Order: sequence, then C-alpha cells, then structure tokens
Amino acid sequence: MQEITLNKKTGFRNLTPSKIVVINDFRGLPFYSTEEIGNPVKEFNLPEGKYYLVCGNIAKMVKPVKYRLAPLPIPQRNLKPPFDFNVIFSENPNKCSILWGKKVIVFDYSLKEKSLPELWFILFHEFSHARYSTEKYADLSASNLMKVKGFNPSQIGNAPITSLSSIQFERKNFIVDNLIKHGRH
Repeated sequence: MQEITLNKKTGFRNLTPSKIVVINDFRGLPFYSTEEIGNPVKEFNLPEGKYYLVCGNIAKMVKPVKYRLAPLPIPQRNLKPPFDFNVIFSENPNKCSILWGKKVIVFDYSLKEKSLPELWFILFHEFSHARYSTEKYADLSASNLMKVKGFNPSQIGNAPITSLSSIQFERKNFIVDNLIKHGRH
C-alpha cells in the first residue's frame, strides 16, 4: 500500500482507467473507490489528508478537477456559520446536532465508524443549517461544501444514500439529481 499525504485538495489522473482505484483513509477504512462507478474514471480529487492507495495506478495533476456548484436558493436564515464550533462524539438520539448556545456539534457515537465522506456530509449539513432550515437545502449546500473541500460527485452522492434512513428517499434523490445535473465545468 502506498501512503499519500496531501496538504491541500489535489487532483489525480487515473493512468489505467480500465482498472479500479481503491483508496483508504488514515484509519484504513474505505475512502474512494471506482469499483461501483459505471464509467471508467479518468480524473478525481482527494481532499487534504492522509490516505493509502490500495490498488490503482494514479498520478497527481497540476490542478484539482473542477466540479460545478449547484445553485442554492435564497437563504432562509442568517445565523453565524458554526465553522468554529467544537465537534465531539457523545450519546445523541439524533445522528448529529448543533448546540448553538454552547458552540458544539455533537455526533452520536454510532457514527465513529462511518466513512469520512459520510461524516463530512453530516457535518456540512449541520453547518448549512446556519442558512437553511429546509433539510434538502441543507443537503444541497453540504454537497457544494464537499465539492469545495475536494470530494468527488460519487462520494457526495453516496454519503446521503448510506447515512440517511430509508424514509429520506426524497432527500437522497434530490442530491443525486442535482449532482447529475451540475456535473463538471
């Protein structure tokens, strides 16, 4: 396994698109894989962080892949974004909650083993509640924040599919439809 340490969002070229690329995160958990993607992936991004290339033949690009951001509706709220809040794991009847008065974001312990894309999606969803009370708009804003951070549409689309309950079918469809509609530049 090859270690990859990045200090910023970085684009990669898949030198053998006919073969899969599998990358694990710093915990050794799956982070990015082209195995389930229908079309061969020629280019992709990795956010800042430490990763392990499990299989594939990749090379860094000069610039990251640019993905178009989805247009967002007019904000419904004007709260200060919780970018400076402490993030903790604790018992939480919800998956994640913002305690605005305490400046804390609380993830439930059950999420500790979730993939990084799922955790970032949930965190960015909570950040987005500073602007949107509507869940699907918080999801859409979270998907844009993930693109900016360096996640790929396949990771962004999969995060709500695997992290939201089955009764959230409409929200899952809304994100996937927007990812398809607002692809690359």
